[in-house]
Formats: sequence, C-alpha cells, structure tokens
Amino acid sequence: MHNLSDKDKKIWNFYTSNLNTTKKIAKNKKINSSTISGINKVLKPNVTFTLDSKIKKQIKSNRSIVDAIIDLHGKTEVQAHEIIKNFIKDCYFSNFKSIIIVTGKGPNSKGKLKLKTPLWLKSEDLSKYVVGFETMPHNKGGEGALFVQLKNRYKYKL
Repeated sequence: MHNLSDKDKKIWNFYTSNLNTTKKIAKNKKINSSTISGINKVLKPNVTFTLDSKIKKQIKSNRSIVDAIIDLHGKTEVQAHEIIKNFIKDCYFSNFKSIIIVTGKGPNSKGKLKLKTPLWLKSEDLSKYVVGFETMPHNKGGEGALFVQLKNRYKYKL
C-alpha cells in the first residue's frame, strides 16, 4: 500500500465520509441461470431516452437514491469512454438503477466529455442497459453531470 501524507489521508477520509449514498460494486460477479429464471424480455438497444416525470421530480427534490457515482474529471476521451462502458455494465449487473456520471462542463460549457457522454449512452453497445438520462439540476452539478436510469437486470435476458 502507498504511504499517504496526513493531508491526503484527511482528504480521502472527508471524501469517503460523504459517499454514504453509493454502493460497492461486486467485481467478477457471476450470473447463474437460477437467478435469471422467469425472464421473458430480451435486452435490446433503447431508442428513446426520456425519464419518467416521477423520476425527474425525485431528482429535483433530492428524493432520488443514487446507487453509484463516477467522476470523469481529468480523463481523456478514450479513457472516459472505456470507463463509462465498464461502469454502466458493472452497475447493470449489480442491479443498480440510478447512477450519476460527472463529466464536468469543460471550457465555455463545450467540454468533449460533456458532449460525447450522451452519444456513448445512446450507442448500440450501451443503450441496451439504459432506460434514460437527464442533466442534473443546477444545484447538483447542472450540465456537468448526468443522472442515468438503468434497466432492471432481472427483467431481461442477454
């Protein structure tokens, strides 16, 4: 393990103490046929990405529960795309429903990650896991963060 300075330890403790709404993703989680019995829908790419009005109200009123958050600040476009692909798939297979992707706004609110992330979510590879997404309210990141609703893994078969 790396030796951390006292300053770094304080920052890390502050950061982790404020992450009480996130869940830990179980790595290398295996899916067996007994957990997916009774599934009748095939997981297909999504074509509409609008969220239900009830979910939009929950986001704005601070009543939504977020299962996981990822921050892409400081990542290149290639790194961010790979991270998002893995993050979405891990969250889906962990049966997380609500996630936040923090892209940042970029210079003049035209950052590459801010513009590319919605396109990646709509791609054939990832859209099959996504119900919809919406920019966060101004007081929760605004245009620099996306709320993403994922499909329920137990309702679909791959």
